[in-house]
Amino acid sequence: MKMKYAFLVLLGIVLAVSVLQMFSVPPYAGDVRALFRSGYFIELDKGFDIIKEAFIGTKMYGRPVSAWILLEDVGSRHGIDIRVYNASGLRVRAPGEAENGGDERVVRVLNSIEPAAYSEIIGGRYYSAVPVFMEDRCRFCHDSRQAKKLAGVLTFERDFDARVYYGAERVVIFAVISTALCLLIFLTLRWEPGRRVKELFDK
Repeated sequence: MKMKYAFLVLLGIVLAVSVLQMFSVPPYAGDVRALFRSGYFIELDKGFDIIKEAFIGTKMYGRPVSAWILLEDVGSRHGIDIRVYNASGLRVRAPGEAENGGDERVVRVLNSIEPAAYSEIIGGRYYSAVPVFMEDRCRFCHDSRQAKKLAGVLTFERDFDARVYYGAERVVIFAVISTALCLLIFLTLRWEPGRRVKELFDK
């Protein structure tokens, strides 16, 4: 019986923590990205990809300078700091205007064997470095003699507020966990660990 009561106490504590997590208490979305990446950040990344494709399309089919004007307009309207870096890791403020003072995170993406988007949260702002892969259509502007995987990198940095989205996610997740724990508590209450031992001695 002592084992049963200890198990019930343990389940009760876990259930209390699970129910508590359904409310707006720590940890928050930005604190648990390493373990659970909220759909909120996935949506932000999708938005960054759309901006990247719009930039590439404008640069290819219009005037290159129009692509930078597009980024400046989108960034100012939506509070996003957008920067363009070439394949050497130099920031490009406008077509043909590369400057030193690169971003170490951009260099890390450029030097990666398998380049992929890199993101992090610093001081309440969400940062993402998105690689622009070299395609056949890119070689019209970029040096076709260089066998590089990337044409460059776009970085995005913005404030974020994942409370509503993450709040809905955690309610669903912990509601399922709490239901499962309630079922376990019910089964534990019906469990009689000493019954079979007693029946053996009664025989």
